[in-house]
Amino acid sequence: MNAAMTVLSVTRQLAWVGLLLVLLAGLSLLLAARSDADTASPEVAVSAGASGIPTAGALTLQEGLDLRGQWRFRAGDEPAWATPGFDDSDWSTRAVPGRWPRGGFPESGQIGWYRLTVNVPVELVAASDFQLAVRIGKVISAYEFYAGGQLLGGVGGMPPLGQTVIDQERQYFVPPTAVDAQGNLVLALRVWGGEPTAVNAWGGGPHAGDFLLGEYRSLLYQGLLKELPGMMFFIVTLTFGIHHMVIYWRNRSLRVYLWFGLLALDIALYGLMLTQWKFLLGWPYLVLKKIEFTSIYVFPALALQMVWSLVDRKFPPALRVYQLSFVVFALSILPVPGLTVHFATLLSWQLATLPMFGFVPWMLWREVRAGNREARTLLPALALFLATCVNDILIDLANLETIRLMPFGFIAILASMSMSMITRFTRMFGALESEVEQRTSELREVNLQLVQMARVDHLTGVLNRRGFTEEAEEEVARMQRTGTGFSIVLTDVDFFKRFNDRHGHECGDHVLRRVADILKLRTRDIDQIGRWGGEEFILLLPETDAEGAAVLAEKLRIAVEENVFEFRGEQLSLTMTFGVAAFRLGDNLDTCIARADTALYHGKKDGRNKVMIGKYKGLSLVN
Repeated sequence: MNAAMTVLSVTRQLAWVGLLLVLLAGLSLLLAARSDADTASPEVAVSAGASGIPTAGALTLQEGLDLRGQWRFRAGDEPAWATPGFDDSDWSTRAVPGRWPRGGFPESGQIGWYRLTVNVPVELVAASDFQLAVRIGKVISAYEFYAGGQLLGGVGGMPPLGQTVIDQERQYFVPPTAVDAQGNLVLALRVWGGEPTAVNAWGGGPHAGDFLLGEYRSLLYQGLLKELPGMMFFIVTLTFGIHHMVIYWRNRSLRVYLWFGLLALDIALYGLMLTQWKFLLGWPYLVLKKIEFTSIYVFPALALQMVWSLVDRKFPPALRVYQLSFVVFALSILPVPGLTVHFATLLSWQLATLPMFGFVPWMLWREVRAGNREARTLLPALALFLATCVNDILIDLANLETIRLMPFGFIAILASMSMSMITRFTRMFGALESEVEQRTSELREVNLQLVQMARVDHLTGVLNRRGFTEEAEEEVARMQRTGTGFSIVLTDVDFFKRFNDRHGHECGDHVLRRVADILKLRTRDIDQIGRWGGEEFILLLPETDAEGAAVLAEKLRIAVEENVFEFRGEQLSLTMTFGVAAFRLGDNLDTCIARADTALYHGKKDGRNKVMIGKYKGLSLVN
């Protein structure tokens, strides 16, 4: 029981630690969202010079120039469109970032070009301690980046390779030769929207992230700071999941911790896949994207299991089928080559989750009305999570240009579950304390009974030798403190063996019980009666001298002699012999009992059915 209380106490403390981890993860996401908001801008943050070309000053480049806004755009593919001298004045403009319309530009093979000219200080670019760089955000599905007509790199693979990478940001060093003598720098993006399935599902083109021009180290530092909250979220959520799995590993009966841990690990994995840190793993992009889709596809199954476990309700069969359908769906799509199947089925998965938006809140509301504390904590967080899901679904369906809020919904779910588990285990701890108190009381009662059984003769109900000795030793100690004396009476059933020989041991037991009843009936409450062994009984008479003890012994002798009892239809009678001794200063218990035993012996020798007083000098017969 103490071990169980210790486990519950540690579990409750770990739940508080888990809640702290969740709050730290939420803070990380808040910092990330604030970072995105701080860098948001609807247009290019440069001032126009006399030539009409945006101009960036030295200080602006040191801090980083935001390139988001309207770029020149044209669907098609001509290598000459990368050259600085190409006239793009008749091109249309498109927002960067900004997705293409669904379906893209099939007439151009889903390829389009973006161009932007920026004027920079020539003397700054030519300085040996300054490295000009451009940071390109996320582009669907692949691109090549040019500066001053020079190909500096790209992400993914342009046709005919056609390798999709839709969410990688990259920074490029811009050589001084890319800037002409007047300080004009022409930036060009050659973008491939991707396979028709991807373009129909996601659109194409630059769609998110930072588009910056500035000093290389400064841009690198800004990018690192922007990604730190995402890494913090991953580490905190991963730690949260692992420590719940450890709790379950140590106590397999805590199944709710298993599902809580798996859910947190799934959220941590999904959170990592939303950051740029995943590219440091060096894994193929296809593998990274499969992990991301799988983690989000199995989330409903884990969330359902977690919610039902937390409110301690049995899974309905229909809901179990619904839950397993998400697992089967994820596992069946995982081995399919490429990402096309994910783009094609994402909408179906989103529609499949819609029933959860109805029956899970309804179930929790019903549990709240029934008084379920866990449901009361979980319901507001679930409402917040569903709102974030709607936001992210609209990002995919309506191409909304806003931040994804689902990680915040995850944090709300984890935080509420942490609070629910704290509440549950606090309640369990209180119940266990009450149970421990009750069990302790029961054990105390049982121990008292065991102690009593160890001191009482089971046949007669009087004290046994051990119990009587303990009471007598206490009386000796009391006498030594107060000087109040007591007497010992030792008595024996006369001719007891005849009862056993003639009528059997059952008759002998009956005789002993009858004698014990007579002794208890005719003595005081403060007197102690014990079975000394066999047919011998012993009495402790506090505050009684030898003469008083002898008077009582004589009354007992007469009562026994006059008592006639029936055994199996036969009238039987018996007598007893008594030996009396008073305890005096200088005695110990053994010497006092020895004098009473000597008196008893002489009473037996002189004909039985007598009371004899044992003194320091000789014996006295009570007439």
